[in-house]
Amino acid sequence: MQVKFKPAENFVPNAEQTAAPAKPVETAAPARFSVDASKIGDLLGNNAARAVLDKHFPGISTNPQIGMAKGMTLRAVSAFAPDQFSREALDAVNAELARLPA
Repeated sequence: MQVKFKPAENFVPNAEQTAAPAKPVETAAPARFSVDASKIGDLLGNNAARAVLDKHFPGISTNPQIGMAKGMTLRAVSAFAPDQFSREALDAVNAELARLPA
């Protein structure tokens, strides 16, 4: 379904909005992998990312229980397993994942 908007006949644009175009906001390139956005299955599917996970969470890549959570992010899993995936540990993993080559 497509929606097409057109201004009302009596529409007058605000002078502040039309005076100058907004400058583009420069943002950092998104990290290739992160505990916030990457699914566990994607992390385990990459050798370098899997090595980072195994370093911080020994045995995670061979743990059959993690198979149920492969479609989730580590940050989401930490909500119901905070003892296994602490915020500090996830922040450390995130820092290492950000340093992996793209």
